[in-house]
Amino acid sequence: MALVRKKIPEKVSHPESIDPTAMLKRLEMNGLLKLPVDVHAVAEYLGLDVKEEAMEDELSGFIEPRNGGWAIGINAFHHPNRQRFTIAHEIGHFLLHKPREKHVDITFARRTGGKNRIENEADSFAAKLLMPEAAVRQLVASGQTSLESLAAYFRVSVMAAKYRVQSLGFAVR
Repeated sequence: MALVRKKIPEKVSHPESIDPTAMLKRLEMNGLLKLPVDVHAVAEYLGLDVKEEAMEDELSGFIEPRNGGWAIGINAFHHPNRQRFTIAHEIGHFLLHKPREKHVDITFARRTGGKNRIENEADSFAAKLLMPEAAVRQLVASGQTSLESLAAYFRVSVMAAKYRVQSLGFAVR
């Protein structure tokens, strides 16, 4: 089924011109943070092309310059919720780290030796984009406290929901 989206005239042309916090506010003002967040629409707004590609299982995705713009590649074999987080993670790299060349990410659960600062920042950005603090707190306050129900609501993995609620100071049993 094809969907028609309102074309938003203000597009981002170069990653150096972006403040991630200000960008989240711009996305919200343009109606792009309605839950569950449509990460494809956010990527489109930023001028990023998203493509599903066949990849080895340990590869989640990448961001790279392509055809005069930027492209996010996601693993075609991963679960749609995993793909959503990967897209948000790669958007985080685009906004936070201003890549100049291809950046490849291995699957979160299989990263060894601890993650580096850049990966932590991209994960944190992805979690904030997909699971806004106010929405998480509101759901928990209303009694929706199982990780499975939060993950289903935000269309993310249980692991991503756990990461987010812990980052907001909630204890997980």
